[in-house]
Amino acid sequence: MTPNLLFEALPPPLHVALFFSAFYFLAALITGIWKWRAMLGADNGRAHAYVDIAHHAALHYGPFILLAGVLASFWPFGETFPAWILIEISGWTMVLSLSRYISLGVRGAISNQLDKPTASARIGLIFFFFGSVLPGTSIAVGAIIGLWVGLPGKPF
Repeated sequence: MTPNLLFEALPPPLHVALFFSAFYFLAALITGIWKWRAMLGADNGRAHAYVDIAHHAALHYGPFILLAGVLASFWPFGETFPAWILIEISGWTMVLSLSRYISLGVRGAISNQLDKPTASARIGLIFFFFGSVLPGTSIAVGAIIGLWVGLPGKPF
């Protein structure tokens, strides 16, 4: 089976999730090198807080979006609302939050954006909630509903 046929056999939510997961994998590698270099140059051996956060975010977002893609494959409401749209929303939201962490790490000016939050930090939190938490919850609940139908017997 050729890689293209294998890819075409996957459900659409996994197509989108694999794209974002590959992006976050690459971002984790690049921010890992950045973090390592920053640690070598620091007197205390630690990278700036947002260099560290950017690296950890990239490491966490990849598996999250991949799991969301797998769960969205069981989405029972596909004819009404395709699940890949929720994966897109979550993926791009996390790209924006990762870019925010990277920009804060490059500037190196602050170590806690929520200590004295600016308007953009507050809007960013709201955007992250509506763009990542709500679609992720919707995907999880949809997957539970979709999987529940196929469970043998009465599980509870």
